[in-house]
Amino acid sequence: MRQQFLILLFVTACGSSSHDAASVPVVIDDAGGQFFGDVHSGNFWLGPVDYSESQYHNACAPSVKYPAGIQQLYGNYIMGLANEAQLQNLTAGDGQLCDVCAELTANGQSLVAHVVTYGQETGPSDVDVSTQVDAALQGSVGRTLTWRFITCPTTAPIYYTFDGRQWSNTWFFRVWVRNSRVPVVKVEYQMGSSDWATADWQSDGAWQASNEDFSGGFSLRVTSIDNQVIEDTLPGLNTFDPNAGIASHTNFQ
Repeated sequence: MRQQFLILLFVTACGSSSHDAASVPVVIDDAGGQFFGDVHSGNFWLGPVDYSESQYHNACAPSVKYPAGIQQLYGNYIMGLANEAQLQNLTAGDGQLCDVCAELTANGQSLVAHVVTYGQETGPSDVDVSTQVDAALQGSVGRTLTWRFITCPTTAPIYYTFDGRQWSNTWFFRVWVRNSRVPVVKVEYQMGSSDWATADWQSDGAWQASNEDFSGGFSLRVTSIDNQVIEDTLPGLNTFDPNAGIASHTNFQ
C-alpha cells in the first residue's frame, strides 16, 4: 500500500447528530458483535502492515508510531483500507476510519483486525494486511475475501493518546481515541463549565483543539456512530506521558 501522508462522568445514548445511527445498517452476529454497514468483496494483500513500519508509515499513527500499550491491546491482526473505503459518510482517506475493526473472511477462515492505515489500493474494497493476518487467512491459497466493519472485541477501556511533538504548548493538543469498541464520529472538549466545542478531525485520525489553555485540565466528550456518548475529565497537558495517554475506565457497548 502506498501511504498518505480520568475519570468517567457518564455513558449514555445521545440524541440526534449529523451522523444518524438509523442510517447505519446494524446486525448482531452470533457472538454478540455488532456489524456496521455493508459487506464488501475484494482482495487482501500482504502490505506488509506492521507496527515497525518496515516498509510504509501507518497513516493512523503519529511520527513516533503506534504507542506500545495500544500495540499490545490490538495485537498483530492489523490492516489497511483503500482511500475510498467508507462507512456511512466516514471515509478512510480522510482519516475517519482509523482504529475501527473489520471482520475479514477468506478461504473458510474469519478474524477481526484493527485498521491502522490507509492508502492507494487496486480496488476500493481491497485491503492490506499484516503477515499474521495473511497467514491466518491462508493467503497462499487465495486472496479473495469479504469483510465488514464490526465492534472491536475488547474489554479494555478507551485510551486517549496525544501528539507529544508540541507538548510544551498547553494551548494546543492533538488526541487519538484508541481502542474504541465502536467507530467514533465526534470528539468535543470543554473547559470548566463553558460550552462544549468540537475538535477538528485530522487526516491521521487525530482530533485537534487550540486557543484554550489546557494546562489546568479539561473534559472530552466522545460520540460513537450509534450515538453512544462517553465523557471523561482529563488532567492538564504536560502533566502526563502523551504517548501512554490517559485511560477512561469504560468503553462503548
